[in-house]
Amino acid sequence: MDKRVVNEDYARIGEDLIRSEESLRSLRDSEVTIVYLSSGHKKMSGNHVVLGQCEKIAEKYKWGIPCDFTITIFEPNVAEFQFDENQMRALIHHELLHVGVEPTDDNEERYSIVHHDLEDFRLILNKYGVDWTCHN
Repeated sequence: MDKRVVNEDYARIGEDLIRSEESLRSLRDSEVTIVYLSSGHKKMSGNHVVLGQCEKIAEKYKWGIPCDFTITIFEPNVAEFQFDENQMRALIHHELLHVGVEPTDDNEERYSIVHHDLEDFRLILNKYGVDWTCHN
């Protein structure tokens, strides 16, 4: 079973990134709420290890999950790579780039999951390096 718990360390990293990174300005200037979670589950997608996942919370679940998005870090997978703090920042930054915030005509906000394009990958690679998951 995939039990997830709130992780305040990841929240601190995410909040610092939102405050400091120009690429996350839309989050800084919005009312979006994000909860950061840890999972003890070793998540895979096909043959690929999943390190983190950003999910938009459906309206019908907000009664029990009072946020707009969750970002989950899959601890066994991250532990396998022995991530340091800079690598965790890169991973959380990557997941935050999935959070889409768009203003609407009635001064509300519309939230969505943003699928990465080459510019998003370039941003992460330029900031954290090509081998951001490896120790040098």
